[in-house]
Amino acid sequence: MKPKVAITIGDPAGIGPEIVFRAVNSLKVQRVCSPFVFGDKKVIEKYFNINDSKCQFYFTSNYKFSIKPGNPSKLSGLIAYSAIEHAVKMCLEGNFKCIVTAPVSKESFKLAKTKYFAHTEILADLTKTKKFCMMMICNDINSVMVTRHLPVSEISKKLTVKNIMETTEISAGLIEKMLKRKPKIIFSSLNPHCGDNGLLGNEEKQIIMPAIKKLKAKKYNIADLFSCDVAWSKMLANKYDLMVCMYHDQVMTPLKIINKNKIVNLTAGLPFIRTSPGHGTAFDIAGKNKADETSMIEAIITAVKFGK
Repeated sequence: MKPKVAITIGDPAGIGPEIVFRAVNSLKVQRVCSPFVFGDKKVIEKYFNINDSKCQFYFTSNYKFSIKPGNPSKLSGLIAYSAIEHAVKMCLEGNFKCIVTAPVSKESFKLAKTKYFAHTEILADLTKTKKFCMMMICNDINSVMVTRHLPVSEISKKLTVKNIMETTEISAGLIEKMLKRKPKIIFSSLNPHCGDNGLLGNEEKQIIMPAIKKLKAKKYNIADLFSCDVAWSKMLANKYDLMVCMYHDQVMTPLKIINKNKIVNLTAGLPFIRTSPGHGTAFDIAGKNKADETSMIEAIITAVKFGK
């Protein structure tokens, strides 16, 4: 029997409903799971023939107002949040082992006055999860970021031995379950040339290396610390199972160059598997029938793979 997967439509003003529709109707998805789409009734009925569809539906709201494609709004934020909230509840009740979320808009969430504006933090709040991290998977590349959506000026202040260790432990634990062995882990420095012995920053000596030392003492299989460019070259040579980066763009920039359509965001540490495509709402092409569903398909397949 194929596993059931909860799929939320994301921000209805973005490309979420379009890529969900295409993904759940693809042979690649139909072969591996039974998709259940969560979202507003009016939005779903716009994209799906609910009486003749290859998936099942949960209507999580039923607003009578229209959504204008490409425009974040309070309404689109409320619709997106409601779908997430209901899907999480169903997962916690044991109805699903995994959730795949279409892209949402931080601006829409802000207008809707939700407690948090990003998927990862919303999911952690709804599940009362204290320790979690944001992984990015692209083909066979597994990477994780210690800090997430922060201004660059705030990264160093938020980097601690504790959150480096927690991020590594959570992500390595998930990869170990998949590989059935301890993963080989490589670390990227924060500063160029690993701080150049303090000339270009002290975070490596004061924060990152002490964290690595403690992790090695706990028997994690970790290589020495490398500058970001060197770490990525080694990662691409298939020498490591997991790369730990200090901030968002150290992960996303290389992956977008490697294969932007294959990137999957995976939230590790939740009571269930959650994935999403590695791109945003793409408001600029919303409603124009130009969206590429490849990353959404990859997100669903990855959720099934890790949810076994």
